[in-house]
Amino acid sequence: MPPSLDKSPARIAAMFDDIAPHYDFLNHFLSLNIDKCWRKALVRRIARRHPATVLDIATGTGDLAIALRRRTRAAVTGLDISEGMLNIAKRKAGCHCRLPLPPVNWLLASAEALPFPDGSFDVVTVAFGVRNFDNLAAGLREMYRVLKPAGIVAILEFATPTAFPVKQAYRFYFHCILPAAGRLFSRHRSAYRYLPASVDAFPTGDAFIKQLQQAGFTDVRSRRLSWGIAMLYEGQKGRG
Repeated sequence: MPPSLDKSPARIAAMFDDIAPHYDFLNHFLSLNIDKCWRKALVRRIARRHPATVLDIATGTGDLAIALRRRTRAAVTGLDISEGMLNIAKRKAGCHCRLPLPPVNWLLASAEALPFPDGSFDVVTVAFGVRNFDNLAAGLREMYRVLKPAGIVAILEFATPTAFPVKQAYRFYFHCILPAAGRLFSRHRSAYRYLPASVDAFPTGDAFIKQLQQAGFTDVRSRRLSWGIAMLYEGQKGRG
């Protein structure tokens, strides 16, 4: 595996610790704020199910976990491998405490060894973090394990558009402009080379649907967002 795709937990945690102070600015700036629309689409779909308990894996700086708490009023746990990202999530959540809602439970842990009993959550979500798993199959099995019967998994992840000219414009931006801008603002040489490399290597579309099915999920479906720049995947755990 090339150094840019080293997904060992220690390396991923260190990389996100390093870029945590710049992560939100770069995430929104480099995506032209489209990432906010993608998260809103996921939150709307989850809110329709009125879950009581939600686990947001690879929660990062907490945008999705906070939005899920406000929209669903569920008990939300935000889990990440990076302490630096979680520290920012905690500060951010403190600025959104005007409503009488239960606080998000922030937890430092690995997605591939979740510290919860079987059947703990109604919903498990991941936004742009599943491609960082060192062992994707193990991470998906853990999501399945901690879901309650009939629970739902919802995963947002980057993809590569296939239609002309979006594909060509996207690849130029993603492989040339984004790494240079990310390196300029974050001062981190490898993090924004890792991003396009990890997206290129990730099994998207039908290939990822197959992996979800192999982990045990049924009724798996996908939806393209913004001309295929991102994908929203959903699956269900059996009832018994």
